[in-house]
Amino acid sequence: MNIAAYGQKFFLFGGVLLIAVAAVQLLSRPRDRGRFSAARLLDPTTIRAILFVTVGVLAILAGAGVIPIRGGR
Repeated sequence: MNIAAYGQKFFLFGGVLLIAVAAVQLLSRPRDRGRFSAARLLDPTTIRAILFVTVGVLAILAGAGVIPIRGGR
């Protein structure tokens, strides 16, 4: 089995999974309604979700071949 042949599929699947986890986090974690909007943006859950979406989009772009991976095909 050639693991390098499955690299693109790994990045695509991993990116979609990271974005799905971020969406579930944002929808399931409770947030304080009384806090102002800047404090809600600096909430650790929101920061983690933004990080997951960013890494997920980069992984999808790498899996689609938009971002070249060194040593790839």
